[in-house]
Amino acid sequence: MIITLPELIKQPDVSVFIITYNQEKTIAQTIESILEQEGDFSLELVIGEDCGTDGTREICKTYQQKYPDKITLLLQDTNQGITKNYIDTLRLCRGKYLNVCAGDDYWIDKQKIAKQLAFFEANPDYGAVTTSGYRLLVERNKMVEGIAPLQPEYSGNVFDKTWRGGVYAMPLSLLFKADLLQYINFDEFIRRKFSVEDVPMQAILAKHTKFGHIPDLCVVYRVYNSSQTFINFNHPRYLYYHQGLVEIRRYLDELFPGEVEFSEQWAHDYMVYRRFLVAVYNFNYQMARKELLTIQKTTPKEQKALRRTKTRIGFYIFALVKRWKLKQSEMV
Repeated sequence: MIITLPELIKQPDVSVFIITYNQEKTIAQTIESILEQEGDFSLELVIGEDCGTDGTREICKTYQQKYPDKITLLLQDTNQGITKNYIDTLRLCRGKYLNVCAGDDYWIDKQKIAKQLAFFEANPDYGAVTTSGYRLLVERNKMVEGIAPLQPEYSGNVFDKTWRGGVYAMPLSLLFKADLLQYINFDEFIRRKFSVEDVPMQAILAKHTKFGHIPDLCVVYRVYNSSQTFINFNHPRYLYYHQGLVEIRRYLDELFPGEVEFSEQWAHDYMVYRRFLVAVYNFNYQMARKELLTIQKTTPKEQKALRRTKTRIGFYIFALVKRWKLKQSEMV
């Protein structure tokens, strides 16, 4: 691990950290969009490059040399994976406020941070504030307004939204107070092999502070057909991803007993249905029926699937419809 520190000694007001891996085509735009932020505050940029195989590392080194007073650069010796690289990079941040941005996303409002800091000044009892933004559907080269379906929520308490597995805010839009990190045990994230870090992190933050929202369109989130956030059952990491979500909900249930809907029966049935969907996608009738019949407590959705897949003909029709719907969702 190589860490190049900036020539700054004074604590910055804001730390923005980028996690990146094999993103040579987009990383420069990401960095530039953050460095272009305007306002009466000091900002440091911390970049965690996860030992990629393309030119991302050299681009990051060039920017660090160009802005030695602003950029901290973490170069991993071996690939650590998203969660570990995220945590390593975050731990180098020194700012009073924190914001993450992936190496293929970018900001489009030079006043983004200034607007969020103004929100905190006007609402000191809030610890996190989000903005709106766009999704860039890369394969279609189409920009779509809206980056997090659960927004907007103005009540301040969003815990009941976050623990269900869908993040309340896309992380690239979220600025939060650094002192809230005292409530988060990142070592536990690693030990439990969480497939994502934003779901448990936002849930824990939401338990200890109120979230605000600014409707301005400030950020752009790139969506690929293989994006982790929108992963579908034709993806090779689909089961790993959902097993991680189960483990996250189990962990949140341990932290906040009685406040999270979790049981081992739910965990079992949740994964059974995901394996069923994989079998459907692969047209594996026997495996699909075997999985679905082991569900302990069926929901209306699962009862419907059982009825439609009783016969091979019904199963193949069901599978074709599922494939068609998946294809349509990738085109939206």
